[in-house]
Amino acid sequence: MTKIRTLFGKKLLPHHMLNFSEQLYDILVREIELGRWQLNERLPGVIQLARELDFGTKTIQTAYDRLKREGYVRALGYRGTFLKSRHPQASAAAGKLGVLISPEDTDDPLTLWYQHVILQTAKKRNLIPETKVLPVHLAAADINRRGRLFGDDVLGILSLTPWQMAVRFGEAEGALPVAFLLPPFAAGRPKVCADIEEAYHELTTRVIRYGHRCVIFSEDSVEPDPRQSEMHRRGYLQAMRENDMETEESLLCASQSVNNNHLSSVTGHLREILRKGKSAGPIAVVAGSLGRAMALSRAALAEGVRIPEELGIVSIGSAPVEGDPHRQITGMLPDFDAMTEMCMEMIQQQRDRGRSDFTEVKFRMHFIRGHTLACHGADPFLFPEQLPENILSHDPASLSRAVANSPARSREKR
Repeated sequence: MTKIRTLFGKKLLPHHMLNFSEQLYDILVREIELGRWQLNERLPGVIQLARELDFGTKTIQTAYDRLKREGYVRALGYRGTFLKSRHPQASAAAGKLGVLISPEDTDDPLTLWYQHVILQTAKKRNLIPETKVLPVHLAAADINRRGRLFGDDVLGILSLTPWQMAVRFGEAEGALPVAFLLPPFAAGRPKVCADIEEAYHELTTRVIRYGHRCVIFSEDSVEPDPRQSEMHRRGYLQAMRENDMETEESLLCASQSVNNNHLSSVTGHLREILRKGKSAGPIAVVAGSLGRAMALSRAALAEGVRIPEELGIVSIGSAPVEGDPHRQITGMLPDFDAMTEMCMEMIQQQRDRGRSDFTEVKFRMHFIRGHTLACHGADPFLFPEQLPENILSHDPASLSRAVANSPARSREKR
């Protein structure tokens, strides 16, 4: 059983994009900025924290070294590490940013990553993020009222969870501006979201243009909301129709009952995929989730199937290939930095103008080349925007598109 590590009430979780030193740094910065220690007060020692959290001292020291480089603390040899400044980049913080999450998502890897990105974005604006779990005891109308859930020094709320927001900024005294960072099917306005249907359309199109003649969709039934799986499936099916490709409906239906945590279940699914595609040329699986992609790569390793030579695997998200931490799963990722910046812009617009110019902004996801998709004779010039391996671009001008006040969207013709 995996040990649950907590620091000041915050869990430290295994995460494929965020190591423990980075999580420690995030927690310590929040606690410093929220006033846990007075100036010149000693922080917990490296050896003490390593013992309490069951980490090596290097993990703790890496986080402390970053705090020192950024001017938060100073190290006085054997005497320990002491608080030097709560806000090294300014004499005082401009205020706090409320961050709202749901009780179900406190251990969610994506929520943990968003909190990490929000911390970096808030620091650029000299704001202190303060995270709260959506309370069940507080009426929906009071969540964004100043002084109820968040204190009077909070300038706005960035919500990672939907709720029925009865009080909007500018409509009632004491309301806080709010921006929602949510999936496209979740309710909340003004909202920023990743266009996951378009992402699956592009991902499938790329697989086909790389020369794969058998492209199978493996739907993951563990998605928390069936509307998300439906969007994944629609994007895949549209790309298949546009390229006059046949879909394997029986395999798609069978994939919904596969258990990612049972190797035998995934192996049976993999063998059926390989049988179906035996005479069709290069085979590729468009996985309905990163969890399904990782499960299939694990099963392929056990069966001696070579990835990507014999089987291509792609998905939304990217993580190390099972058994080979130096290779990444090919996929699509949102531009997390740009999406968080847009939420901050929405909050600022409400503060400046009493309204937001956007009700919904959709961001196009971008391609992660990875190592699990082979190229079978495709012309590389079909993909002029392809990036070097594992290098993510954060240029919102080229990778993001905003759709204001309308759910309608058009796809680029490539």
